[in-house]
Amino acid sequence: WNSASTEICSTGQVAEAAVLSTCNRFEVYYAATDAREATARVTDYLSKRAGLPVSTLRKNLFMLSGEDAVWHALRVSGGLDSLVVGEGQILAQVKSCFKHAQEEDGCGGKVLSRLLNQAVIGGKRVRSETGISKGSVSISSAAAELSEVKCIKDLNLPFPEARLAVVGAGKMTRLLITHLASKKLEKITIVNRSMQR
Repeated sequence: WNSASTEICSTGQVAEAAVLSTCNRFEVYYAATDAREATARVTDYLSKRAGLPVSTLRKNLFMLSGEDAVWHALRVSGGLDSLVVGEGQILAQVKSCFKHAQEEDGCGGKVLSRLLNQAVIGGKRVRSETGISKGSVSISSAAAELSEVKCIKDLNLPFPEARLAVVGAGKMTRLLITHLASKKLEKITIVNRSMQR
């Protein structure tokens, strides 16, 4: 995502930028001297990337600044702003965002370095000092647990005897199948739009 950060910073309105992209979010963290100009620049970049007019995109943007943005970064890294509270992948993704921002072709500076470093430290602390990461800590593990519960309750069938169809063959499907296999489910059919995967 360094190319995205570089493009965002290329006009000079944004001094520092880092992109956090996951299966469920696309966030741009940035620092600038003129917040209004920087916000317009980032919005313009997102508009072009999405192929949507700014007027349409604005209705779907979630923008925070200052202390609110800092708290958001801490909540994200801590797993509090995830579909499954406490999921662990997000901390690794924030670490990756921080690492990319620090690379030679990254656009992180003092402000984003401090923000993302503190977010990583906070995410680690949340996991070590609370029970947030106990139990299902990802959408795939939660889906596997729910499937098992529903199979027994609704189908009156032991889970290993069930048959399951999964739509899609991406990274999340691989994680889901790993969790299903750990529960001894073997009859899994994968449906995808292309044969390559």
